This record gives sequence, C-alpha cells and structure tokens, in this order.
Amino acid sequence: MSSNNLRPSQSSATLTDDAQIRNQRIHVLANSSSNASLNTSTTASPTLTHRPFVNAAFRSSESHAQGSLFESQGHHPTSTNPLFLRGPWFKDHSGRTVTLRGVNLSGASKTPVNCPSHQAEGFLDNDGTEVSFIGRPFPLEDADEHLARLKHWGFNLLRFIVTWEAIEHAGPGKYDYDFFEYLVKVLYKCKQYGFKCFIDPHQDVWSRFSGGSGAPLWTLYLAGLDPSCFPQTNAALVQNFYEDPENYPKMVWATNYNKLAAATMFTLFFAGSTFAPDCVVNQMNIQDYLQTHYIKSYMALAEYINKQHGIEDDVVVGYDTLNEPSAGWIGVEDITKFPHHQELKKDATPTPLQAMLLGQGSKQTVEFWVSTFFGPKRRGSRTIDPEGVTAWLSPEQRDEKDKRFGWKRSKEYPKAGECIWAHHGVWDMSTQQALNSEYFYKDPKTGEKYEFDSRSFLPFCRRYAQAIRTIHNAAIIFLEPPVNEIPPSLPPPHDDEDVAHFDITSRVVYAPHWYDGLTLLNKRWNFFNVDYLGVKRGRYPNYAAAIKIGEKAIKECFREQLASIKEEGQQAIGQHPTLIGEIGIPYDMNDGKAYKPNGNYKDQIKAMDANMYALESNHLNFTLWNYCPDNSHKWGDQWNGEDLSLWSKDDLDKDPGRLSKKNSKSSLASDSLSLRVMDSDNSMALSDNTVIESQGSPSTNLSDRKQSPVHARVAKLSSSSSSSSMKSSKSLSSTMSSSHALLEGQGLSPDGSSNKHLNLDQGGRAVVAFCRPFAQKVAGIPLELSFSLNNITFKFSFKRTRTTEPGDASNPLNSPMPGKINEPTEIYLPRIHFPCVEDYLSSLSTSSSSASAEKDSACSVTVSGGHYEWNHDEQILYWWTDDDNSDKSYGPGEDTKTRRAQEEEEEDVFEITVVGKKWAGNSVSSRSGSFWSTISQCCRLS
Repeated sequence: MSSNNLRPSQSSATLTDDAQIRNQRIHVLANSSSNASLNTSTTASPTLTHRPFVNAAFRSSESHAQGSLFESQGHHPTSTNPLFLRGPWFKDHSGRTVTLRGVNLSGASKTPVNCPSHQAEGFLDNDGTEVSFIGRPFPLEDADEHLARLKHWGFNLLRFIVTWEAIEHAGPGKYDYDFFEYLVKVLYKCKQYGFKCFIDPHQDVWSRFSGGSGAPLWTLYLAGLDPSCFPQTNAALVQNFYEDPENYPKMVWATNYNKLAAATMFTLFFAGSTFAPDCVVNQMNIQDYLQTHYIKSYMALAEYINKQHGIEDDVVVGYDTLNEPSAGWIGVEDITKFPHHQELKKDATPTPLQAMLLGQGSKQTVEFWVSTFFGPKRRGSRTIDPEGVTAWLSPEQRDEKDKRFGWKRSKEYPKAGECIWAHHGVWDMSTQQALNSEYFYKDPKTGEKYEFDSRSFLPFCRRYAQAIRTIHNAAIIFLEPPVNEIPPSLPPPHDDEDVAHFDITSRVVYAPHWYDGLTLLNKRWNFFNVDYLGVKRGRYPNYAAAIKIGEKAIKECFREQLASIKEEGQQAIGQHPTLIGEIGIPYDMNDGKAYKPNGNYKDQIKAMDANMYALESNHLNFTLWNYCPDNSHKWGDQWNGEDLSLWSKDDLDKDPGRLSKKNSKSSLASDSLSLRVMDSDNSMALSDNTVIESQGSPSTNLSDRKQSPVHARVAKLSSSSSSSSMKSSKSLSSTMSSSHALLEGQGLSPDGSSNKHLNLDQGGRAVVAFCRPFAQKVAGIPLELSFSLNNITFKFSFKRTRTTEPGDASNPLNSPMPGKINEPTEIYLPRIHFPCVEDYLSSLSTSSSSASAEKDSACSVTVSGGHYEWNHDEQILYWWTDDDNSDKSYGPGEDTKTRRAQEEEEEDVFEITVVGKKWAGNSVSSRSGSFWSTISQCCRLS
C-alpha cells in the first residue's frame, strides 16, 4: 500500500524525484485560488473566461535549458517523435498521415491484483485502502511477450487503462507512487516497441463497489452510501456479492447505471451543486470535492510522467476525459417512470423513485426484463424486500468513515441513514410519494431545463483538459461523450494563443465507443442484425423496421453506423480526428461453444470481420476492446463475465500450426509459423527473379537466371532496381533496426522475432479477422482502403502530398513543421495473410511439385507508381512515390526522361493492390477437411 506519505523506490535511475515534494506541488497547483481550470462551479459559463493558471514549479529547471526541435510547438523537451494533429488526420514529424490501430490494455486493469470481480473474499476489507494495481496490465517480466505479440499483430497504439482507484485508493490526496513507478517502467517498454499510448481514466457504473470499476471506495462513503447493503436494496448488482457468480447474468452490470448507487454518484459528480446543494464537505460542495480529487489524481500521474526522459509525447500522447460518462439521473423527466434514455432494461428494473425507496429499505414490486433479438422485453415483475436494510451508512458508521478519511461535513449535510434525495425534497419518506417528479429535469432554482452537455459535461472536460495541460502542455485530449450520444458542440479555438493551447478546442480527438449491441448482449452471431443507432436517431419507427438480413447487409449496417458517428463528431466538435476508443466482440458466443474440444471460432471471425470492415471503410482510428493477459475460458476477462479479449492464456496449449487432423499431409509443421531471426546473409529466392534479404532491400538478380522485363508499375515483391532501392536502405536502417537488440537473451525482439521459435499468434483468437493490412504512415492523404478476408486482397489509394503545409500560426500544436516529405509510405502486411516464401513452401504437402510450388509462392503486388521494398521480418512494405529525386534510378531499357514526363502528367493519386495467400496460415484446401473446421483452428489458434 502506498500513499502520499511514502517515497517511491529509487531502483530506476529515471525515477529519482522525491514523492513528498511532488505531492506537495500537486496540492499547491490544485488548491491555488487562481487556478481557473479547477473551478468546478456548475453554474459557470461553458466558455473559458480566465487564463489558465500555470505553476512554474512544475517545470524543471533543466527542461527549457536544452534546445528542442519541438520546444516551440509545446512538446516535451525530450520528445523526438511526437504526434501532431492536422484537421481530421494524425501526422508524424515528417508530415505523413498516421493511422492509429490499437487495443485497450487491458480489461485486467479494472481490478486490483488478485481481486477479480467474481471473488467475494476481501472485497470490502480495510475500506478498500490496501489494494495494489502494481502488475496491471501485466507483470513487468511478462511485458516483452505481450508487447511483442501486439506489435506483431500490427498495432501501434495502446489505450492504457488507469482507474482513479489505482491512483488514490488509500484516501483523498494519497497517491500510490509505487504504482506510478511501475507504470512508467511499463511505458518505457512500450516505447521500445514503438507504441503510442494515451491514458484512459477508466470507469464502469462508477466503481468496483457499485458493480463496475473506476472510483475508490471512499467516494461512496463520502456520499453516505454503504456498499455492503447494495445487494439487499438493489442499489447495485455486484458480481462479488452475487450468490452464484459463475452464472452472473450476461451484461447485467450495465443496468447499474440506472440503479441507486451509480445514478446518485454521477448526479453528484456532475451536478451536485445544483441538485444536492446541502451536500457540503470541507466547505465545498460534494461535486467540487469529487471532481477536484479526480482531476488532481490524473494531474499527479501526468506530473510523474512529465519528469521522465522520453516518455511524454514520444509514448504518452494524451489523456481520455472519462470512460463512458453517465449523466446519472440528470435529465430524467419523471422519476416515477423509466428515463427515455434507458434503452437497456434487464433483470429487476426499478424506476428512479423505486430505486430511492429500495435504498431506504422499503419493499417494492418492480418490472422484470429480458434481452431478446428485438430489444428488451418485459417478462412480468419481481418483488424486492430489503426488510428495513438501507443503502445508507448509519450515524455510527458514517462518523467512523469521516474520521478515518479526514473530511468534515457541513451542518446542513443530510442526516446519516437517510436518503439524500428525500432530504432535498425529491420524495417524502413518510408517504413514499414523489414530491417533485421533475426534480432532475429542471434546475430547482430557476425552473429551466437542465442541459447536461452545456452545464455539466463540457465544463468538466474543459477543466480537466486545462489542468492536464498545466503539466503536459501538448497533451491530446480524447473527448469521450456518453455512449451512443451526440457529443457537445465545441466553439472555435480561443483567440488568445496561450489560452487556446490549454483549452479543449485545441489538440482534441473525438473518441466515442461503439459496439454491435445485439451480439454483445446476446453473445450470439446471427444471419440478421439491427441498425440500433438508426433507431436511436429516429430513422426507423421501431426495431423491426431496422432489421438487416445477410452478411453484406450487416456489414453495410455497421459501416453506416460508424459513418454516422464520425459525421456527428465532426459536425459537433469540428474537423478533428476521430478514434473509436472501444469496439469489439464477445468470444464466449453460443454459451462458450468455441471452447469445447471440437469447437471453432467461425462466428467470432464473421463478427470481427464485419466490425473491421466498418472501421476500415470509414478510415477510422481505433483501439479494440481488449487484450487481457488474465483471460481464461471460465472467467473471461475476470470482470463481470465479459470475455472480449483478443488473446487467452487457455489457448496457449493449442498448436496454431496443426490446422487439420494429426499426420495429415496438409498439416503445417509445428514451427512453420514461428517468427525466426534470419542471418543477415540469409536470402529468399522469389518467383519474380528478385531476392529479398531479411534485413534490407532486394539485392541483385540471381546470376543463373535471365532478367525478365518488369513494368515499373506492376510487379511482384519489388518493382525497383537494386540501385534505386539501395539508395534508400540507409535512411531506413534506424527505423527498421532501432529496436532489434532490445531483448537479447530473452528470446524475443520488438519486431516479433524469436530465437526460441515462439509463435506470437499462439493464444490469439480469430487472429485472421483482426490482424489485417493497413497503411500505417502515408506520404499524403488516404482515399480508399479495403481488405477482403475471402480472397486475401488488400487495396489502398492515397493522394500524394509533396510537402506539409504550414501550420496555423495561432495554434502551432496542431501541425508538424512545414517541409518536403521524404519518408516513404509504410504499409503493414501481416505474414498470416501475406506469408514469406519460406513459410508458404514449408506449409505445402511434401508430395507437391517443387516447381509448381515455387511458381505459386510469391504474393503479388501491383502499384500505380514509384518503387518499394518489402521487409517480411518487419511485416512492412516501404513505398516511395516521389520520383522527382535527381538520383532516381530506373531499370535497364527505361527512358528516364519519358518516364518522368509521363509521371508529371498523371494525376497525383497512387494505388496499390496486394494479393495474399489462402494457405495453411489462414485457410486450407478442401482436401484437408471442411473449410470452417480448419480455419477455426488457425484463426482461434485452438
């Protein structure tokens, strides 16, 4: 257990700041009366009226002493590879457009070490103060394996989950610096593998103790709630308290958003000063107290990261605002009825008034709902009798908590043991009737409709962004609205340059979530689906009218929903990048049928392919939910019965190379998919008469073969001559080999190679569906991208940008330095779909003709211009399209002047098509058995 009274370990040379001094600085900044960023009054104007306070104490004396290429643009002085924003695109330092594809790391980080949600033992021990998140998302000694696997799968971004509880579990203002130190060590590992990260302040239904994750236990005590009584009062349905945790209902945890505990906490957090004005703690409203401690916690983490060399901006590029925020009961029109926004109804479902009455110990008969393929459906009612037990702390209990955590309540604070909403006149305890059914719909003082976005959510996001940027000046803010809601409208950036840099209108990314709700709730993939977002936006009269039948229709339905989300974001917040923060599928479909000995991932592949198609066709950045190192077939992601991890340790004993029956002729050798480090002189002969070397560009043609004429725009594997290719190899050397020696002696390297024949695909689930080709960095603007899993064909086009345009002088953080783009377009081509010759040939039947096998061994590439190099070890194709260099070399027989003239006349749009292989790595021929029985073995690697 760590607190602000403990000093971090000094084991790392990069982590030497004194924890007490650091904590004092945090408090000085957060408590400063001139700090407008922490002004938490809900009545404040949503527009910025004060210049954000910047405490010079946060800036180390050496930070500005050393010059930096990026210093003038607000990036950390030690940053060498920041991420820029330009309109709807991410950019690197050279001006290339960057596509970010990643994962959430990880679902395991929702809970402390050794505290899964199905475990009751120790759940409320020591008021939740002595837990530890050190080891989340994984033990440090396991980092190389997991990060190497994620890089091997082509991911370049991590949404790094850090709950409020992980930081401040010991009590208000007591930060776990030991956890910070561990976290920074993991981030250094992420840097070695080339990952960008952003911090996700994760929560679900407020806290672990109200059925989800996020806030520390003391926040519930602060509000006067007693989590030990939540089961009897239906204040929250918590798996840790559930009588049969193994059969905890599917996705029922999300219904807690509309139950007493979570709804109360979110209402207090976002609008306590309006709806609970008497809840005053330490001379501030509970809203101010909660928001200030939340913001200060992530400021403390940001300040710790800021002090490390080469982490800020190079690795940690920004911060999410708050995962899946909820308005609580704010905006509820009538507390005696279900709120209009409560689409999810499952199990025992009380109205807001019934939830308050249950919390006070009164018996209630509530509706009982179930999930169907056509939406929630009522199935009778249930009677819940708390038998006088209340969800509120008794006077003795509350006094004990107050003393332990050091806060002092005002004399006007609601009495212990009594509902705070009854105290504020929402309902009458004697008659158990509503006194003001519209209480949360209108401002109790003015009578005007209370707008959650403008008066609560957006002001909170701005305060949070301003506070983070007093520490991390160039932090990207990932603005995340409530799930499936239209985001709040942002005004243009502030006229004052200094203010604009701190305001949320600068360097902001729209980061909504989207799930295929039908599959997620029912854990089944069907031949039909529903355009849920279309129903919610009023484009259909009911669910039945929104049904889509057939694979093609379902994919288009998903594409249209994500297109709508992207468009809504750009209309509301402006031309900023969009990143889908969460999207994924359940792997325990059909009651876990895939986990049985003869099970397969057929449905999971179809579902994931549909999701990926929707993302690709909309050019969306994303982080899949999720990669969970603790996943097991029995308990899934170790949290509330969810099982969405791309990887499971229970699949590690399965051989991804055995794709058909044992001893079958077409069985793949057990190590044929292993990623091996090749000697520098090891080369592979290809069918287009070129030679691809393991660590570089194509070498000269084989001496014993005649050179075939190759059209400059259509070729296999390499369209360039050796001279034109080799001239660029030197510029690539640092990029391609900078991390090769990171893991010497451990059997792994950051390029996914292994000298122990470790198969990084092993344990992955439906790998062929999510491990897909894409253009990671583009020397221009992407136009079209597609990948067909059926015929393994990748197509991509972009409009070339020869130079980056100058940035907006009033907001230089949003643009890289202007200049000519000399770097190539980089395309990730996963070996599972685009195998190298060695892997492909070794997978063929021993009886195959060697001649015919070699003839059909190479994946084909067609380009509309330029030249490229394909590095199989890196799984990257480097493509140069700027042929204006004077030293550009053309193949023998080519008329250089004519070629240059033709290229100048052509439209400045470039296209590439890569056709991969249906092979033992991702499919099998019919002679080896049924297609799905075999592909399931490869794609689930089980």
